[in-house]
Amino acid sequence: MRKKHTIPSKKQGEIDNKPPTHRRFILKFVLFSSIVALVIFYTDVKGYFNPDYTNDHTRRKWNAYYEFTKKNPVDVVLVGNSHLYTGVSPEHLSNTLGANCFILASPGTTMTDTYYSLKEAIKVRKPKLAVVETFTLNDYDSHDLAPGTLSEQFKSFSARKDLYIKLTSTPVLFSSDHYTAAWSNTIRNHSFIFTDTAQIRRNRTLSNIKALPESSLYLGRFIRFTSGIEDSTLVKYEREGFKAYEYSKHMPSEEALLFLRKTIQLCKENDVKLVFLTLPMYYKHVHDYVGFKDIVGQIIDGDAPWIDMQLPYDTLAFNPECFENTVAENQHMTYYGSLVAAYKLAGYIQQVFPAAVPDRSKDNRWKQLFYGSDGYFENHSPESDGVSKVLLSNSNLENGTKIKELIYVPSQGAARLLLKVERQDSLASTAIKALVSLEVEVDNKTLNIPMELIQSPAIQPAGHSVFMSEYFDPRVVITRVNGVIIK
Repeated sequence: MRKKHTIPSKKQGEIDNKPPTHRRFILKFVLFSSIVALVIFYTDVKGYFNPDYTNDHTRRKWNAYYEFTKKNPVDVVLVGNSHLYTGVSPEHLSNTLGANCFILASPGTTMTDTYYSLKEAIKVRKPKLAVVETFTLNDYDSHDLAPGTLSEQFKSFSARKDLYIKLTSTPVLFSSDHYTAAWSNTIRNHSFIFTDTAQIRRNRTLSNIKALPESSLYLGRFIRFTSGIEDSTLVKYEREGFKAYEYSKHMPSEEALLFLRKTIQLCKENDVKLVFLTLPMYYKHVHDYVGFKDIVGQIIDGDAPWIDMQLPYDTLAFNPECFENTVAENQHMTYYGSLVAAYKLAGYIQQVFPAAVPDRSKDNRWKQLFYGSDGYFENHSPESDGVSKVLLSNSNLENGTKIKELIYVPSQGAARLLLKVERQDSLASTAIKALVSLEVEVDNKTLNIPMELIQSPAIQPAGHSVFMSEYFDPRVVITRVNGVIIK
């Protein structure tokens, strides 16, 4: 007969060293999650899964803004999307106002994202004036963005730096299943392991290199298009029934209008002057704009000025040269167009807020920042720098025209002449030219030559018109100005 074995019962007070199964599972889960979190944190800090930042001008703008504001005040902050950073030259805007103007715009961004960008900009260094571009107002829901727009919102969110604003804006800008992707490049770009190992290798190299600040003045400009609408493209606008951009299909959503109101309130609470800005597309490109303007106008309702360059549209100033050569919906402005818009905006600011934005042009610190930058000499006189020079100043022509100054300006291996003439009604035509008679030395020879200067229709500083020569060889030494004729 087999002996029956019995399992001895535990003695009273004996401790079972084997934890329950569910406790062991929880501990393993916590340990595993902690390891994963630490790995993600480490790879995020090292930047192994960062996208290629070579052309990430959104990140560049924010890095430059934080660096700039460590030592300098900001007078005008401009926020919006790609229509803004291609449509306004911050250098020319700064130079004509004598102020510090900075663009913090991100491609494809919405009014919601623009609000949080402005909120962070104000927190970093409060400007005197905020300019908010209105093309961010369209039909969208931040929790249901198309993949392309969502990717742009990730980019804008990632570029900003203020932890508190990013935390509070996360549930507004993203649905819950996108929270971790918004905060982590590793999670967002983990597919690099299979699709872009070369980028991971580049990032590992870059992780050991300290990022350098901007080596020259950078105010958020992004030159994307340098030539305007071609004749072959203009013909397409004449086709019967052709419509490029229909505002009736992109009316502002309730979310967009909510954050339009919040933007107005944000500026009121922080005592920041606010201007809304609509940059134009070519007038034949746009349809049904009146309905959009009525809706937005009802919300703004006098709470802030609105400079609308789309309607009324200035057909003389905003000619085809101002716009990207496309009939696709999203048409941007060219570099030339950005100059036209910058001077129009500057004139508006000077008229509506004459005392709000300080003129720092006589301040040495401002001069050190902006001297020689794009648009400086069109607005200001050269110093005794041994390179640029004033050839003629404060002269009156026989017809009563007053010459402010004629200056010689070298530029990247070439040189040109700039003639500034006090603004008169008779000089309003863009076809006006100036003929300057010069005595020059070339190869040890003295010659008398005429040089033609063309009035710039885009560059219109307050008080004077600008005439420019073609670029010429700087080995041509100008020894005397014999005369000036405006014709």
